[in-house]
Parts: sequence; C-alpha cells; structure tokens
Amino acid sequence: MPSSPPPDRFQREIDDIIRLAERRLEHQSFSYRMKRSTRRLSNAMGGFQLRLPPPEVLGGWAMALLLLGWLMSLPVFPSLRLVAGIPLAMYLTAIGIILLVLAIFGSLTRGRNGGGNRMWRGERVSYSSPYGESLLDKLRRVFRGR
Repeated sequence: MPSSPPPDRFQREIDDIIRLAERRLEHQSFSYRMKRSTRRLSNAMGGFQLRLPPPEVLGGWAMALLLLGWLMSLPVFPSLRLVAGIPLAMYLTAIGIILLVLAIFGSLTRGRNGGGNRMWRGERVSYSSPYGESLLDKLRRVFRGR
C-alpha cells in the first residue's frame, strides 16, 4: 500500500497553486498593465519622473497664484501689467486654476485611506487624544444627540 504524503505538503501545494492563480489574475488586471507600461516608459525616458506634490501643497500653491494674479490685476502694479500683450495676472490666474483643479482631482482620487489610515511599524496611527474625549468633544456629542 503506497504511503500518503504528509498533510502539510498538500497545504503547501495548495498555497502554491493559489499564489500562482492570484499572480496570474494580478497580471491580467488593468492597474498592473498600467504600472508595467509606465515602468517601461520611465525606463525608456532614462528615469525621468514627473510626480505631483500632495493635493494640499498643490492647493496652497494654487491659492497663492490666484491671490497674486488678483493683486496684479489691481491698478497698483501698472508696470507689471503686460507680458507679450496679455496681462501677467491672466497667466497667473490660469496657472492657479489649473493647479487648483489638479489638487481637487488628486484629493478625490486619493481615496479614503490616504488621510486617516496611516500605518507606522505595523500599527494604525490614531490622531485622537490618548486621554479620551475632550470637554469640547463631549459637548459636540451631546448637542448632536448621540
């Protein structure tokens, strides 16, 4: 009578089959193909990467450019009015609007896990007070009806 293999060997073979199937599914996914194509493109470009800063930084720069464009459109700065026949304020405002749209789009596509589910050394980072609720939080909860 042939001896049967140990059960842990079966489990390892099952795990290997599942791992190979998951890898095959991952390789068929759209996100994997996009990562692979952008990786190939970046290798062809010689390591040139264009990454946008976080949406908060983009939004700050956008607001600063919009404010600067508005200030330059005031009659206080007559010498900085025209660049190539178009008011400089119009350039700054256009760039500010583009950056603001990019910041909004980036914050919407980042998802919910970008903000609060930060991990550090394998544990979820909590920004709440370690001493429990503050008096202000308790009052808010009471007036909200909870």
